[in-house]
Formats: sequence, structure tokens, C-alpha cells
Amino acid sequence: MTTQTTVARAVRFSLLALVSTSLSPLVFAADEAAIVDDKVERIEVTGSRIKRTDLENASPIVVVSAADIEKGGFNSVQDVLGNLSQNSGGSMTQQEVHGFTPAASAVNLRGVGAGRVLTLINGKRVPKYPFGAGGTDSFVDTANIPLGAIERIEILTTGASAIYGSDAMGGVINIILKKDVEQSTFKYRHSDTFDGGLQNNQFSFMTGVSSDKANLTFFAEYEDRQALKASDRPEWGTDIVPGNYYSSYSSYGANLVDSNGKLLKTLSAAECDARGYVMMANGKCGFDRSAQRDFSPEQKRYSTMINLTKDLNDNHQLYSRLDYTHASTYTEIESATVGEDFMFNVSGNNVTIVDELNGLSQVFDKNTAFGGDFAGAADGDYYYTRRMSELGPRTSDFETNNFSFLLGSKGYLTDSIEYDTSWSIARQTVESTTAGSPTYQSMWNYLTAGTNGNSLLDVISAEDAALLDFQGGKKGQSTLSSFNAGISGDAFELPAGTVAYAVGVEYGKEWFYDKSDSFTSNGGVIGKGGSSAQGEREQYAGYAEVAVPVIENLTVTLAGRYDYYDDLSDVGGQFSPQVAVEYRPIDNLLLRGLYAETFRAPDMQRLFGEPTAAYSTVIDTPTCEAAGGTGPACEKIDSLPITIGANPELEAETGKNYNLGMVWDYNDLNLTLDYWIVEIDNLVNSPSAQYILDHADAFADKIFRDASGKLIQVNTQAINMSSQETSGIDFSVGYRYETSGYGDLTARLEGTYLLKWEEQLTPDSEPLDLIDGDGSAPQIRGNLNLGWNYDDFATNLLIKYTDSMNGQRKEAFINNGLADKYAVTIDSHVEVNWAASYMLTDAIKFSGGINNIFDAGPEIDETQNSWPHYPRSYYNVVGREYYLAVEMNF
Repeated sequence: MTTQTTVARAVRFSLLALVSTSLSPLVFAADEAAIVDDKVERIEVTGSRIKRTDLENASPIVVVSAADIEKGGFNSVQDVLGNLSQNSGGSMTQQEVHGFTPAASAVNLRGVGAGRVLTLINGKRVPKYPFGAGGTDSFVDTANIPLGAIERIEILTTGASAIYGSDAMGGVINIILKKDVEQSTFKYRHSDTFDGGLQNNQFSFMTGVSSDKANLTFFAEYEDRQALKASDRPEWGTDIVPGNYYSSYSSYGANLVDSNGKLLKTLSAAECDARGYVMMANGKCGFDRSAQRDFSPEQKRYSTMINLTKDLNDNHQLYSRLDYTHASTYTEIESATVGEDFMFNVSGNNVTIVDELNGLSQVFDKNTAFGGDFAGAADGDYYYTRRMSELGPRTSDFETNNFSFLLGSKGYLTDSIEYDTSWSIARQTVESTTAGSPTYQSMWNYLTAGTNGNSLLDVISAEDAALLDFQGGKKGQSTLSSFNAGISGDAFELPAGTVAYAVGVEYGKEWFYDKSDSFTSNGGVIGKGGSSAQGEREQYAGYAEVAVPVIENLTVTLAGRYDYYDDLSDVGGQFSPQVAVEYRPIDNLLLRGLYAETFRAPDMQRLFGEPTAAYSTVIDTPTCEAAGGTGPACEKIDSLPITIGANPELEAETGKNYNLGMVWDYNDLNLTLDYWIVEIDNLVNSPSAQYILDHADAFADKIFRDASGKLIQVNTQAINMSSQETSGIDFSVGYRYETSGYGDLTARLEGTYLLKWEEQLTPDSEPLDLIDGDGSAPQIRGNLNLGWNYDDFATNLLIKYTDSMNGQRKEAFINNGLADKYAVTIDSHVEVNWAASYMLTDAIKFSGGINNIFDAGPEIDETQNSWPHYPRSYYNVVGREYYLAVEMNF
């Protein structure tokens, strides 16, 4: 029987460190690896619960080690994951300052959506972020995971519901934290941009103490990051981005218009400019919205981790982990607006102000009321387009607290049976405080004050602005408690080898709530939607996996898992099978194939939430096309009311994954090639308002107009949207060359070539080609690493490539004759990062580098109708950035 001695652990971790920093992008993903008695101990690889002696298997895995993170110059976990070539659909980043989740981020493998990628920490599930992306989509937040605590990140690039259950439709991300540390390490890292903004300081400390039978590891990290404001990047931080068709200032400065938007009264050019507005070519006093926006929020974060392992005897080990993270994130966007929320009807000598939403009206003398703005106005309806600049920018302050506790035991029941059982509880709490928006009631009180009311063309006093400014709030909490128990080992011998197995059971309970303040939830705040949801569910699962050596060098692995959900959804029970084949015709060549069925239970946000009011900027595509594609009918509609939120009628998504590949190692050359297909049926999605309008024939029941045909609302609630299929090729090639006296040279090229990405909106509609159609993904993403190590010095060059892709509204531009004047494709993009390190002594290491050496900016989308007019899932405006770090061991 193999024992877990201190020497074995030391050897095990030495081997792991050696392999994890090697060239191959398919470094084995092991929880444990050791050489004992001249035999290689079996290791557990993400994507399988059977421990094996082989470093590669049928499941394609990419491993990013701590050394890879340092060489890439990455500032956060999201930077690491967002750089993956398999991230075909683009990441959700903290650039989404206008959304429901500006303090969070997530990754989107294979274009399946962030919620369809399972994120684990040390192989265990973590709670979903309590606020849904877009108000509905549940996901795991990666913005607050401490980078310094990470040993490596293992990315399984195929579906694995047979192993892990729900959510693993497009892949699995397993973040492995450091443990069993026996020295103290302090690290300070400073980064800043050449053009200003986003300065970042990180301090981390790790220490550990050991005895013959126990190890205690402690880690702490503090990060202080400045905001990147639109004013820091004036070429992008403006509403006027040259070359974009929809680039324009907001007409909501200070104007009075009729029901058709025709100008009745405005400020003089001098007064418009003096009050911080912008005089537009059409004579209206407008506003440069982006002057008050953040590209990326300000954030402060501190994290702690305590990890304990204790050998009870030679066969049993107790382990536990306690984590806590607190983060504060602050962001700003442009001042709120008031528009058609209050209509003014002129009839004869009267003007009547109407708040239709709340059923309020009041009559005034049109010649004297509201500063005389309506004197001489013809009968009809009017409204102000007013930017509430006196209230300042709208602000959001997020306080995030993550807590988790894990207690488990593992070891050997017999010489051939290992066990691992654990219980964990994890909770994420997010509170946000908002300011800068008026309520309907406070605005009504201001407009109707006194005998003649107040004109919105006049300056609002500081006292009145304070009364108008509503201080709102939102609080959410997500909790997951889970129990896992499993055994693995050898079953019996066949002529070709030993049959290995793993079986186990899991239980999980998750509950959450997401509550906005009552004013916001009830639609009482102008231009702002709120959400309210809460619910809980339990999940039971049993799994089994068996690896059968059919003939020499050919192994077939069968896996299956049954999940049962006790909630209000239609999921009930779901069985997920998987078949994998490994064939090694020669020692250094692996041929592999995999078929897996996947599923995803509906998001709790989408099941237990309430329909929520929100707002969106859109083009009324059907009306625009009916008008010939140009003119007023094609202008942007600001703050269109939309409905978002839950749908309790949702069903589970189901899918299939296929993978066929090879791994070839020859001396210092490593090559991998995998062809993959991801299919999802009964797809749940929340199509955007613009998407619905662009495909009005398929979504006619979600578009609402008044009697005159004017667009008044779009329903974007989640629905089962039929199907999606993506396919492509992952490739990597690496080589190491050892010189006689000048160190080692390394090269590694890895990438993804997207072959197909189609989505079918309804069972009867034609498939949409998302590679050649609107708003596509880049067909090729790739990374080239070039390294040189010489004695105590090491340097690395990372070249990142993103292929060209189609613009957001390519088809509309072609159909409306605009493609000759405006580019309907987005240019390809290259960034180059350089990193270097030097070991001054055995205890002191200096490192530094420059990210985006050539200051490559984002690639403009000339068809995108919303600021900042580039795909934020792939690009940013950070620009050239430098960093310096010192690490001391003692």
C-alpha cells in the first residue's frame, strides 16, 4: 500500500512544478503526483474521476501554470481566461459599466455563454453571482479570485456533464489554489498605463508551517486599482468616434420638442456650452455622454486563505480550507435623463403636464407656466429632452464579500480503493448603492412646484438637485452547500490490463435572493430598472466511471451521471452519458475521441425572478427598412422601455459534444490537434431588444407598438430558443531547444480555428450563420510564446492574434446601401506583451514587462450603434502598460 510520506510529498510537488512550467500546453492536470518505490503514482485529471498514470487522456485539457501567468503579464484571472483561444464568444468584462454586473466578469468558452461553462475552485463548485448578467443570466464571477493564490488553472475544453453535472456544456474551468507551502513569500507588483488611468498595486504574502503529519498554509493579498475613465482615452472616450455611422452626441441636453421630436425651444449656443452641453448641427443642445463614463471601474480588494492538511495515519488525511474575499468596486456613467416620462399637452391657453405612468396630471396657464416655454406653442403634445447634469454622473458602489469553508477526508480504504469525501459551504454577498437618478415623484414635485412650476431649460439649483437625487440600493446573496463522497480504484484484471473505476454521490443545495430597493423595483426611478428574485433548490446526483483496456494500448472509458433537481423547473431527473477512447499505437502518439451528452438546468435567476423594467438604445429595424434604410426612421431610440427577467416555464437545455484529436511528443517537440463540435438544443437565451428588432419576423409577439405604429416596448424575457451549433479545430505546437552555452529557447503556438457557428431562432426558421452574419466571432484566435532562459535570467514574448469579424449590423448596412461607405467588418488585431525576470539571489526575484508594446487600440465597429463602438468582449482601451514586481522568499 502506498503511503503519503513527507519525502513523497516533496518529490510529488517538485515534479508538478517541473512539469507545469514546461513547454507543452497539455501539461497534466494533477491533484497529486509522486514517484514512490520507482512507480508513478496515479493522478486525477480534470474531466475524469479515475486516477491514471498517463499525463494525457481522451479529454483535451489546457493548463495555465503560475509561471505562465507571470510570463504573460496578466493582471487578473479574467485576463488569463479572456486570452484563451477557446474563448470564441468573448468574455463578459468589467467594461460593461452600463449593465447589471459591472463589478463582475466571466468567460465564454466555445461561444456557448458564460453560464454554460462550469467554474470550479479546487474541483468544487462555487456559488453563482447573485445578480444575473443582463438581469437574468446566472454565472460564476471571476473578478475577485486572488491571482497570487493560484497554482494553476486547468481548462477542460469539452462538455462534461457525465462527470460534473449541469453547466458543463462548453467546458470546465478548474482553478487550483496553492497548498502545502513550507516557506514565506512576499510579493509586490505595480502596474500603470503610459496614457494614464488604471494604476494597480498588488501586495501578497504566503507562508506555511509543516510537521511530519500536518501543513498549514496562509495567504493574503491586497489590490488597489484605479479606474480607467473615458477622459483618460479622449480618442475613444467621446460620443464622436470617427468612422462610426451611429457616432453622435445625445440629443438629451436641454431642449423642448414636439411629439415628433421637432425642436420648439432650446438654449443659446453660448449658454449650451457654458453649462457643459454640446450644440449639435441640428440646432439642438445635446450632451457628450461619454465624458462622464468609466471604461473600467475603480476597485479595492483583499483576500485571505487558510489551508490545512493533517495526516491522521498512513492511510487517512484530513483537509480543510477557509477563504474570504472583500472587494469594493466604484463606477460612474453619464447623468440621468428626463424625456417622454412627462408629457405637456397644449390646448388653447392651457398646458397640462401628464405623468401617464402614475396617472397624474395638472393644468397651468401656458403663457406663464414653466418659464413661458409654451407661450405661443400650437396645440399638441410636447416634452423636454433634458440631461440632469446638476445631479452629477450616476454612480454605483458595489461591496462584494465571498466566504467559503471546506472540510474533507481522503485516503485508502484498502490497498486498491481510495476515497475522498467532503462538505463545503460557500456564500457570495453583493450590495450596491446607487445615486444620480431622480424618481418620478421627486421630478413631478419639482416640475409642478409653486404657481407656475419649473422649466427644465433653467438651471436646477443645488438644493433642488439634492432633493431630486435618489439614493438607491440593491442587495443579493447566493449560497451553495454541497456534500461529495466517492471511491476509486482497480476493479479486476483483463488480458489487456486493469479495469479502473470511480463511483460516487453528490448532494447540493443552493439558495439566493436579489432585491432592489422598493422604489426601483416598482419602476419609480426614471430611466432605471430593478429586479427582485429569490428561490432555492436541491440537487442529488450519482455518478460512475470505468476505464476498460480493450486491447493493448486501447482504452475505452464509459461515464454516466444521474442528476435530480427538486425545484419548480421541468428538469426533474437527467442522465448524462459519456464515451471516450484512447489509443496509443506508439509510445509517443495518442489518438483520442470523445462523445458526451450535456445538460443545463435553468438558471435560478430565470426561474424565480420577476419580470423587470429596463431600458435600451435601439434602431427600429422594421420601420427603418420600410423607410428605405435612411432618414429619421433609422435614428437611434434612446431609453426604449424593455421587459427583462424570469420565465418559470423554462425547460432544461440539452446538448452533445464530440472531440477527435491527437497528441504527439517527439523529443523536444510537442503537437496537439483536436476537432470539436458543440451542439445545444432547447437553448435558453435572453435575446437583446436590438436582436429581436433585427429578426422581427421570428419575434413578432415580443414587439409592441401604439396605434400609430410607434415602437413603445420590447419583451426580452428568457425563452428556450431552439438550437446552436459550433465547431472548430484547436491546435498547439511547442518546441524547446537547449543550446550548449546560451541557455534554452522555447516556442509555443496555440490557437483555435472556428469552422461553424450557427443558431436557429425557432424550429421553423432558417439557421443564422454567426461567422458570416451580424456580430460574429473571430474565426481565428491564437497565441505565440517565444521564451529564452539563461542562468538566472528569463524573458518571454507573447504575441496575441484576434482575427477579423463582422460588424454588429453588417446585414442591415449591406441591405440599406451603406456598405460602400462604411466597413462592415472589424479589422484583425495583434498585441505583443514582453516579460522578463531575474533571480538576484536565491531569495530575491525581480520581474517586469510591458503589455501591448505597440499600443494597439481596439478595432472599431463602424456598424455598432452603441458606445464605445468596438466589441468590448474582445478589446479594451488600456493601451501600453508597464509593470514591475519584486518577490522575496524567506
